[in-house]
This record gives sequence, C-alpha cells and structure tokens, in this order.
Amino acid sequence: MTLTHVTPCGYILHTAKDYVIIATLESANTKTGNMVQVWILCRHLKPTEALKHGFNRVVCLGCGLQGDETGSGRVCYVNLGHGPRAVFEGYERGIYPQLKPSQYARVFSGREIRFGAYGEPVLIPRRIVRALVAVATANTGYTHAWREPQYQEYREYIMASCDSPADVLDARAMGWRTFRARTQEQPLMAGEIMCPASTEFKDAHGYKLQCIDCTLCDGARHGASDPRADIGIVVHGSGSKNFVSVDSIAAAAA
Repeated sequence: MTLTHVTPCGYILHTAKDYVIIATLESANTKTGNMVQVWILCRHLKPTEALKHGFNRVVCLGCGLQGDETGSGRVCYVNLGHGPRAVFEGYERGIYPQLKPSQYARVFSGREIRFGAYGEPVLIPRRIVRALVAVATANTGYTHAWREPQYQEYREYIMASCDSPADVLDARAMGWRTFRARTQEQPLMAGEIMCPASTEFKDAHGYKLQCIDCTLCDGARHGASDPRADIGIVVHGSGSKNFVSVDSIAAAAA
C-alpha cells in the first residue's frame, strides 16, 4: 500500500475560547480572485445557527450589517450557507492543522491575503496580522470596529468600513483609509474612487479588476497621510435591500 501526502487546504492560525481563525488557501470567489481567505468563525455553532441564535456578535462584534439578534434585516453580503458553512464543517472534521507563525513563509510567501472573508479581522491577534503581512505579497481587509480605541493599530493593514459620508469623515480624522457602502443614488465623495472590482466600475469603464490585482484596500500602510484614494462601492448581495445609510436615517428623522 502506497501512502500519499495530502497537502492541507487550509490552516488554523489561532483558537480562542469562542471562535477560531482559519486561513484557506484556494478560492473561487470571482470578485476577490484566488486570494488566501482568513475566516473568523464561532467554534461551537454553524454560522447560520450562530446568526439565528444571536451568537454571531462573537465574531462580528458590533457590525450593523448583521441585522438584529436573529439576523432579521441583515445587510451583509456574505452567504453563510456557502463559504462560512464549508469552512466550519471542515473545521469540525479536523481537516485544518495548526500553523505556527514560524511556518508562515513556507505557506503564504508570495500570496495575497484577505483578512476577514467572514468575521471581524480585528479579532486576529496583531502579531499574527504582522507576521502574515511580512511574508505576503499584498493584503486586504475591512473593519466596522474602527472607532474602538483598542483596534487603532489595525488601520495600518485594513480599511475602515463606513456606511455614510459622516463615517468617512470621522474615520479619516482618526487616520484610517475608508471603504464606504453607498446606494446607487449616492455620489462618490471627494477623495473616493469606485471600487475597481465592482459592477459599477465595469459599467463605467468596460472592465473591472479582481481584488487580487488591485489590493488598494490594504489600509493606511503609508501612515495617517497615506495619499491613496478611499473606496466607494454600491451595496450588493442578497441583503442589499435592507441597507439604509446613517445619513438617510438622519434625514428621515429631521
């Protein structure tokens, strides 16, 4: 009998009490391209069950796009029955070995990494983020927790995920580069460009990039004075019908 070595399709990067951080190596995501995808998932419940029973906040913190405690009104574009479910089931089956930072170069060197394919990337310990960025070719990521003092160091690596022009101005004042969800009717702000991997960019320019080729969403890696543009995207996905910007809510109340 001949034994063959099976290369893992992903690795556990960190395990906490209630969540696990897993990097998967291959992706068929047509928007991002074949980037390494880093997932933050509840350890003890399937992603759909975690959302239904109010435990999703363990991995998504206070992100307003997750809807109420049962997921009603959810805006988030991630389909929990696809990628998150498959990764969680793989975790349950034990297919992902643990990977130490000293081994990152062997696995991730020359790769582009997406922090937070699902879940809040600020839950990834900074030492792990730094170690991954050090060996990767490029990275992307987004956080709704950009206002929190304990997460300010992440602005060097990921974008502030904003839901209104007011959010953008606040985040910029705090030294973040921004990625703003907007409706089709809302114009781009000064200093913003269309997401080059978006449908509206293709409609305007006749082509679009994948995130793996763009990688503009890599935070303020040049410091608070990073001169690169911020990004705006028309909200998309099955939950987009539930999206109401903060500015729209304020206007309705006035």
